[in-house]
Amino acid sequence: MNQPVILVPLDGSEAALAALPIAKVLAEIEQATLRLVHIAASKPPAPELLSRLRLAGPEFDGVTVDTLTGQPAAEILNIAKEIKPHVIVMCNHSSTEPRKVLGRTATEVLRRTSCPLVLVPPDRGLTPWHLHHVLVPHDGTPTTSAALRPAGQIGEHAGAELLVVHVTGLGTSSAEPGSLTTPRYVDQPQHGWPAWSNEFISRLASMCPLGHLHVRMLLAHGNPAAEIYRLAAEQSTDLMVVAWRGVWQDPRAPILKDLLGEACCPIMVLRTTDVGASPE
Repeated sequence: MNQPVILVPLDGSEAALAALPIAKVLAEIEQATLRLVHIAASKPPAPELLSRLRLAGPEFDGVTVDTLTGQPAAEILNIAKEIKPHVIVMCNHSSTEPRKVLGRTATEVLRRTSCPLVLVPPDRGLTPWHLHHVLVPHDGTPTTSAALRPAGQIGEHAGAELLVVHVTGLGTSSAEPGSLTTPRYVDQPQHGWPAWSNEFISRLASMCPLGHLHVRMLLAHGNPAAEIYRLAAEQSTDLMVVAWRGVWQDPRAPILKDLLGEACCPIMVLRTTDVGASPE
C-alpha cells in the first residue's frame, strides 16, 4: 500500500506558512508524507522560498518544495487529481486584508475538490500545534454522520478526545430518513438526552471501532454556529471536523461559513451528499 500524502499549497507569503504546523502533526498521526507545492504567477527565486519555509522550524530544512506557475486553484486541483492526497491543508486566505470567510483560492478548492480539506486561520502563525480535542458538530442526520468515522480515526490515532456537539433550536430538526430525533426536553437534559447519547454512541461504534477513543457528548440550544463556536472555545478544541453537503451558494452552508469566519482552530471539511440536493 502506498504511503498517504498530505498536500500543502503555499504561495510564498508568511501567512500561508500557518498551514505547516497542522500538516506536520497530521502527517505524523497518519504516517503520511508531506508534499509542499508553491504556486504563483511567476516562479520566485528558490532561496527566497526556502528561507520562508525555514520560519516554520528546523524540521522543514530538508523538505523539498515543488514550484509551479499558473492559476493557483486550478493547479492545486490538478495536483490533487493526480496524486489523490489523503488531505489538503491550506490557509483560509493569505491576503493582508481581513476576510469574512475564505479567500478566492481556498473557496475554489473547497467547491471543486472531493478530497478532505483542512482550512487553517492564517493568524495562528507558526505556533506549534497539538491535537488533544477533536470536535464534530452533528445534527442527528446520516449525512453529517459522514464526519464521524474520519474524526474518530484521527482522534484514535492521536490519542485525542472526540467531542460531539448537538445543537437544538428552531429549524434544526431534519426530515432526512434515518435521523436521530432530537431530545424533547432540551432544557431538561435528564429527560431523553441519555437515551439519545447511548443511541448515538451505538451508531458511532457500528461505523468505526472505538478502541480506546474517548467520546464525550455535548448538548446545546440556540444558534448552531454560535453554540458550536462557544463550545469549541470552552473545550480548547484543536480541530473541528465538519460535514458539508457540497453546495456553497447562498443561502446554503450558513453554519459552515459562520464557523470558517469565526473559529480560531483549523477546520476539516468533508464533502458529503445531500439527500435530494442538486449539485453546484
